[in-house]
Amino acid sequence: MVDFCIGSCAKIDSVDWVKQAEDAGASHFGVGEGPLLFSDPYQYLALASRDTSTIKLGTWVTNPLTRIPPVTANSIATLNALAPGRVFMAMGTANNALRSMGAKPSTMRELDDAFSVIKGLLDGQRVTQKWRGQEREVEFLDKEGLWYDLDNRPEIWMAVGGPKGMAIAAKHADAITYCLGPNPDMIQVVRRALDKAVADAGREPGSVKLVSNTWFYQLRPGETWEDGVDKGFGSGPISSCIVNSGFMAEHVDQLGQPIVEASTNAAMAYLGDPTVQDAPHYLDVWAKYLRGLDPVHRPIITKELVDYWCLCGSPEELQQQHQLMRDSGVDMVGVMLSNPFTADRDIADIGSSILAHG
Repeated sequence: MVDFCIGSCAKIDSVDWVKQAEDAGASHFGVGEGPLLFSDPYQYLALASRDTSTIKLGTWVTNPLTRIPPVTANSIATLNALAPGRVFMAMGTANNALRSMGAKPSTMRELDDAFSVIKGLLDGQRVTQKWRGQEREVEFLDKEGLWYDLDNRPEIWMAVGGPKGMAIAAKHADAITYCLGPNPDMIQVVRRALDKAVADAGREPGSVKLVSNTWFYQLRPGETWEDGVDKGFGSGPISSCIVNSGFMAEHVDQLGQPIVEASTNAAMAYLGDPTVQDAPHYLDVWAKYLRGLDPVHRPIITKELVDYWCLCGSPEELQQQHQLMRDSGVDMVGVMLSNPFTADRDIADIGSSILAHG
């Protein structure tokens, strides 16, 4: 059985997606956190834990700001009591959660501090937390498993978009999750940067796994890549452009000017220029996030971007793309289902086109 992660926004009336993913052969299922965007992730995962027995459950991803670190540690440890040994926590800077509230994502320092507190608490340690201008020692006060589970350590993942994030992940994480598609050049650039960060942190080679965050659509006979955009992942690939634009610009000599420019232009077209007088309100910008295709984004998404950031093709082509990603350096392919209206179909397609073939 190959490790494979399926993710979605948390949609509280669709908890059955997790059982469907487990039955299809997925090893992990993660849900995103966006207070103004989706259902609450921990309520969703708690319900899913009751219907499943093998699949690992986690945030994909949470952040250090919309909940303070002890609250996040408690939510993870509580979920761990419901699904012992089947929990992972992925955390990032909150691209969508904060931007959709008109705020900037967290700083790398805030993310680093949050990982230190959460990891320490989950390891049963007393740690120092900086909060509201003060430093205070905190620790879980029940070590006997009465309220939460500290015996089965959850996997720690970090969403990364460049070398600063990799350095923090190399200190704290078991895995990084990175927006990648079936392009060997991009995968290998990220793999080399991760391996260097791990070595610089003094950890064993391979001790931090690389998990992709990829978009997915299985083409039916007669369909083309445009159907993947219109009927499948919609605006999803633009997110890959947004989080990768800075890193790609630093590696333009290895990746090539055309794809770097195409990804940067797509990111700028999505976010707009916040300094112009008639810039759209941020609530309007994010209102259709991860709800399939926003028609205004259709001209931005080209075949070049789909080929670069997405698993998209016939069942045979999807198998080949999945294997290419693993051969190029991805330890676990993860697919984020960016269209909740087609998640049932996409999970079934992932199972039959990829997971059924090991």
